Amino acid sequence: MAVRSQLKTAFQVHQELSLEAAIHEVKNGQSQASAAKIYRISRTTLRNRLQNSTPSSVGAPTKFASHEEDRLAEFFLACSDQGVPLNRYHCLQIFSEVAIELGMQSTTFNDAFFNRFISRHPDVSLRITHASNRKKDREWTTELCEEYISRLRSLFDRGFLERPEQVWNLDETAFDTSEMYDRVVAREGVNQIPSQFDGNEKECVTILPCGNAAGVQLKFMALYAGKVHVQSRLDDTFGLCYHAVNSSGYMDTVHFANYIRKEVFPAINELK
Repeated sequence: MAVRSQLKTAFQVHQELSLEAAIHEVKNGQSQASAAKIYRISRTTLRNRLQNSTPSSVGAPTKFASHEEDRLAEFFLACSDQGVPLNRYHCLQIFSEVAIELGMQSTTFNDAFFNRFISRHPDVSLRITHASNRKKDREWTTELCEEYISRLRSLFDRGFLERPEQVWNLDETAFDTSEMYDRVVAREGVNQIPSQFDGNEKECVTILPCGNAAGVQLKFMALYAGKVHVQSRLDDTFGLCYHAVNSSGYMDTVHFANYIRKEVFPAINELK
């Protein structure tokens, strides 16, 4: 993996060109003092460059060898691609474990090392995660996707999708109020970083908006986890919220059917 290149300022470029010109003049017989004065560079810098034409990079070497860092970066990205991204703390723990396996004397790593590690690998960056249930992710398969497309084609052939007033969309989204968002290591430029988890959420709120292609927007449904309705939840909603409660906070057939019967059916004015 290539190390991120640093852009040079105009002054730095000028200094490098002046140094190369001074070296060229010295090799053609001019004295070092005269060449340094003409091109306004340090005599010490000129002398060192003449003695060593390929100087090493400035700064201490990295704790891990370059190929070891590359493998660590690839591992972090692979974890993110699989839906189990690692945050800063996890990465520091892995750094320490790898250092112990390699027999290194220093096995402690701090935030400064982590930040430098990120800067050395352009494909790696810190991103914000969003919670994603692993069980639900497995339910959406290629077969189900193809079946959904087939149903849309069938509706189109039967004349159900000719006018925008015929096309209604309901898209429920479950919000887990107990899961915290985190900053994790992932690929540069990726916006959605799923962080999968097993089991059930402690508390969930499901939001179900509904509207048609003609621009009509109905009351959205807010389904809370609980046993009783809390009237204060409807405060400041201006009558635009359909409130419901069940034990899990996830959509069920009863609440979905009630919403369709009370809100969607009265708004439909097309035969198909």
